[in-house]
Amino acid sequence: MYIRIEGDPTSWHLREPIDAERVTASSAPADLAVSDPLAGQLLLSHQFVGSVALLSRPLGMGHIPNGVILPEPCLYVPSTTGPDPHSSPPRYYQLASSENLEALRVKIIAAMSGGTFVTVDVTGPADTGVIVLNGRALSFVVLCPATPRS
Repeated sequence: MYIRIEGDPTSWHLREPIDAERVTASSAPADLAVSDPLAGQLLLSHQFVGSVALLSRPLGMGHIPNGVILPEPCLYVPSTTGPDPHSSPPRYYQLASSENLEALRVKIIAAMSGGTFVTVDVTGPADTGVIVLNGRALSFVVLCPATPRS
């Protein structure tokens, strides 16, 4: 099963099937586990998304995971091009390895619920700086942990 969100071309593959009620049952942002194209938590704001498509592929028509390896945690915000991990630089933002993703998840959910701002430091090799997330207008974000080293 996968989800597509208005304004972003990405098909986010869900780790477990969900029904539309899980997306609409509460005024709090939905917290969905995704596995591809980036693995992590997709935080979806009910208030600021125009449409969401919950789709499933016919039997035998699975997807091929892209196997993206993230050396550091990352943040993806909606874009018109999607999170192409093979572009240079990739179209997501690298976070410090010490970033507490659970604390950041809680802050972003609070900003989405309360219409406030959150700042996030980015430390990637291509881009270093700060991203300002406007909870009053943000439709979704995806928080991804670093890929475990084997």
